[in-house]
Amino acid sequence: MQLDLFLDSRAVVLANKAIRAIAERDGARARHYVSGLCAEAADYPTLRPLEILARALVEWRCPARDVTSIVSAVAWLEDVIVPAARDAFGTRANDVLAPFFRDLAETSRGLPYEPSRAKAHRAWLSSRCGDWEQAEDAALAIPGATGIADALHWLTVARYRRRGLAAARPTLFALAWRDPPRLAALIDDLQDEALERDFGRFNGACEWTNTGAAELGAWFPAWYALEHPAAAGDYDVGEATVAAPARAACLVAGILELERQADWKQLVALREQFRLLSVDLFSLYMARREASHWR
Repeated sequence: MQLDLFLDSRAVVLANKAIRAIAERDGARARHYVSGLCAEAADYPTLRPLEILARALVEWRCPARDVTSIVSAVAWLEDVIVPAARDAFGTRANDVLAPFFRDLAETSRGLPYEPSRAKAHRAWLSSRCGDWEQAEDAALAIPGATGIADALHWLTVARYRRRGLAAARPTLFALAWRDPPRLAALIDDLQDEALERDFGRFNGACEWTNTGAAELGAWFPAWYALEHPAAAGDYDVGEATVAAPARAACLVAGILELERQADWKQLVALREQFRLLSVDLFSLYMARREASHWR
């Protein structure tokens, strides 16, 4: 038993040294310790992922500065290196992964955005390694960025990480209008507990008559303003679409302002426009007003 404990202890020491070398991006030293670990304990639980990471550090070279080469490098990282890093480093995996993606982000500088190969764009690559300022700048540099779902997604996450939810809401709302099915994935990426709760409440807030599941997310901005009136000013009206959900959101903002001004004549007119756009949301809105009146 003492011999087993000694061997186990030595294997742990070698594994920890390999982990430290990998974290310091010293491929040669990592490979040396991994070789020792293989000789000492060939069945060590994380031997295989440590071998993969050590070899990757030794062999890693930035690809050529073209979209095809970068896409290929990203696929290799996601298929091989990301799982190995998670197995060996757990919650600290991104410490190992970030430098690879940062290299690719620098290589991709100035390359155009291609919708079918979005992961080769500097904005996505910078997001992947947590360089949020670089990600925001790169996304904004895409021509027509505020009308492109990928760019809106990257901008929202980058702004949230840098400045919080209030800064991210305008692009989050814009994405909801332009690509409603993608809203759930964006909210999941943000990992904001309050926003996740709101999104869950939104889904069950109404019957959503005549609203298909694929389009439901587009109504989230209007519902959100009803729940959080202070956020009605976060709409970028210039980026609103002409579709009913965006028009409804803008009407909510106007209605809330007229309520503050007690301009009842204009308020009645806007309420009627709102009712015609969404019976469900209008009913929810009026139910709240009636409940408030009778308190």
